[in-house]
Amino acid sequence: MDERLTSYCGLCCSDCIPSRASFFALADGLERELVALRFDEYAALKGEGDETFRDYPTFLSVLEAIRELRCPGPCREGGGKPGCAIRDCARERGHEGCWECETRPLCERLARLRAAHPHLDPHLDLIHELGPAGWFEQRQAHYRWQLRE
Repeated sequence: MDERLTSYCGLCCSDCIPSRASFFALADGLERELVALRFDEYAALKGEGDETFRDYPTFLSVLEAIRELRCPGPCREGGGKPGCAIRDCARERGHEGCWECETRPLCERLARLRAAHPHLDPHLDLIHELGPAGWFEQRQAHYRWQLRE
């Protein structure tokens, strides 16, 4: 696998929801179709008898928030979260990624990621052992909710 897809924090960019171009193409298409159909007007009329449709503005807000998650590419190439403290830290320390940092087990910057990505530390150990291009085949489920399948 392309080592550019190994982020500084040890996540695999291709596993990440914000990197799924097909997902965002669907969200964009849905928004275009809703506008073309003037679905807001339909939902307002439908909401007179069905209160679920009264939540249509909230649905649109969520759809927009989803579309804003889109990642333009690997963090090593300018994608990822703007102003990422983890990326900044690794660069400042001259590390290729967190797997090279001796203080990683106690790192507070990784705490939030650990909550959503239960295999973060084992993945960082794999990257340390096998390198950014060699760990992909051995990685485990990316997100916490994938473990429930």
